[in-house]
Amino acid sequence: MTRTAPAVPPWLAHALRSQRGPVSRSAVLRGALGGGPLLLAAVAAGRPTLGVVAAIGAMFAGINDRPGSRRASVARIGTPALAGAAGLLTGTVVGDHTPALPLTLLLTVLGLAAGGISALGPVGSAAGTQLLVGAAVGAGMPLPEPAWLRAVAFTAGAAWLLLLRLALPTSRSSLAGDRRFELRFDGERAAVAGVYDAVAALLDAAGSDGATARRAALTAALDQAQDALAGPRLRRHPASAAERRLHAQYAAALPLAEAATALAWAGEPVPARACEA
Repeated sequence: MTRTAPAVPPWLAHALRSQRGPVSRSAVLRGALGGGPLLLAAVAAGRPTLGVVAAIGAMFAGINDRPGSRRASVARIGTPALAGAAGLLTGTVVGDHTPALPLTLLLTVLGLAAGGISALGPVGSAAGTQLLVGAAVGAGMPLPEPAWLRAVAFTAGAAWLLLLRLALPTSRSSLAGDRRFELRFDGERAAVAGVYDAVAALLDAAGSDGATARRAALTAALDQAQDALAGPRLRRHPASAAERRLHAQYAAALPLAEAATALAWAGEPVPARACEA
């Protein structure tokens, strides 16, 4: 009697399977140019420890380098960077003059404060995290530089990454040749358009072996568009008519994505006219 190996549940297989989403080449370039040049310049200047702190600041800023407009990236990257510098300053000052047990209690209180800040929204979440991490790094990393100089170096590293975000071109222009919209819709329009492209691709693949991969691509496109439209913004509602229209286009794509997913799960090919529409 032969025994068949137990099948892995689909939800678990999906979680363990490597997911391929859109890769922003401009973000990869910014990551490559973030900490390395700062550390190299600091070593050449004979201040490698300051270079390490600046590189850490650039690395933390790169974590918050998300899709969205350049205008939104100033708050998305700058606010957590200032919180991280404040945490580094606090941790360094307290760590140099406080025994281990009181230091642990102070970091616990700071963690509670960081958790409260994180409840304010996506930007607050990043700021609270960097505040706590910066305090832990400052308290546990002995360096010859004073606390204020470390905070300045950390802020300079984050400012360098933000400068790259503002200066370097993106992979796909928001409106080709129209400079008026680059600061407002850099990456946001492309992300919403990507959702519609992914819906069409899933409809084309319905009833075929490629439907599963197209469904994963649609999920990645929805995540990227959601992050581009909602994640970087401090305000809850869009301010201009153009932003409201862009949000409405994304909202209209959601039921289309659900319908395309249902058709893909049904396993029946979709008429070509529906895919073209």
